[in-house]
Amino acid sequence: MPFMKRFRSDGIGRKGGEWTRRSAILGAGALASCNNPAAVAQRGASHSLWPVSGPPVLRGAVIAQRRRRIEVDGPTFGGGGPVLPAYRRPDFDALASMGANLVVMSFPEFWTASKPWKRDAQMADVLGQQLDDAKAAGLYVVLAMRSGPGRSDFIFHREAQDTWFPARLIDDSIWRDADAQAAWSAMCEDAAKLVQSRSEIAGLNIMVEPEPNVGGLNREGGRLGAWQAEDYAAQVSWISDWKRIAGDVARKVRAAASDLPILISPPSFGRTEFLSVMGAPPVAGTVWCVHDYEPRAFTHQSEAAAGHAVFSEGAANTFESRIDQAKTGNVPVFLGEFGASRSAAGVNDYYAARIAACEARGIGWAAFRWPTQDAGYEQADDMFNVTIGGPDARPAMDTLRPAWARNAQRPDGIRLRGRT
Repeated sequence: MPFMKRFRSDGIGRKGGEWTRRSAILGAGALASCNNPAAVAQRGASHSLWPVSGPPVLRGAVIAQRRRRIEVDGPTFGGGGPVLPAYRRPDFDALASMGANLVVMSFPEFWTASKPWKRDAQMADVLGQQLDDAKAAGLYVVLAMRSGPGRSDFIFHREAQDTWFPARLIDDSIWRDADAQAAWSAMCEDAAKLVQSRSEIAGLNIMVEPEPNVGGLNREGGRLGAWQAEDYAAQVSWISDWKRIAGDVARKVRAAASDLPILISPPSFGRTEFLSVMGAPPVAGTVWCVHDYEPRAFTHQSEAAAGHAVFSEGAANTFESRIDQAKTGNVPVFLGEFGASRSAAGVNDYYAARIAACEARGIGWAAFRWPTQDAGYEQADDMFNVTIGGPDARPAMDTLRPAWARNAQRPDGIRLRGRT
């Protein structure tokens, strides 16, 4: 069954504490004008893993998981555990052996998605094991909260509702429910307390791809659906305003963990253009985390359409221009996800262009998606697998591996000369 088929509304873009497992277990103009005050608000020296200038320190890959539902997945598909796919020590060792020094864990339901909202002991145990394994492999970790109170994993797969899963499993009530928002904040605070002293933790992303446009409300009480940054800023209601919600979450996390880098993405699935609506960082130690999957006709083409789209962007709407608008002043920026279908002709040119732009601007990056060694699962979900090529494309690894060779730092102060 498809798992990581990435959802985005058709409307987008058309208009212009120590842890043991037992204890745990825009318009461009608007964007530029709104980022300058953000740069002034962030004070103090930048975190060593998130420099504002000079070469990036963190280069790696993303893993994304969801909570097993027996009615959808059966008991064994994807590894047989409470999350799928299951990532184990050899998977993290393989990533580190390629030169990566970072894994972004897009992790599901550390707290339950439905009431009563509370920490899920099984999921906490899985997370503890994965953190242990990543650290043993020599990888830093960004823990990214994918789902939880009022937000189920299936919001990322809306276009497939009532095919391989029933639509009733979609829960996006967080954008209309203040109690769910408070529970989400408590979940992030809980996670921060548990991971803050672990040497491999590079930061906590308080929500993966926040998206109030679909489940949120406008100021008249209707569906928000504002796919341009200026429209969003003018129309979003108080209850659905991610800037307010993110600020509340970040302040709780900062009170619980004084030195933990806090990654915050803009709304509209973390799109760079929407960073303009976020204003100044709500707390010191903020890292803006953006995702980029443009041009979408290229990055998301199916195998049946392999070779039909060529990697290109218009002169007025390039990744470089988007990222330059985001990187202003002394607020670190992280390209937390980017990737393209393995079937896309010229996929290596896409990765090379994205990486070159980040390297030139001192921006850390993580490619989507690092696979498991579960052949059955990877056969069912291979669209973004960076280790295999397509009919007209070489594997993205041909570009990623020499880029990862620039890494010189590992957890616990281990420094490397670089890998070839």
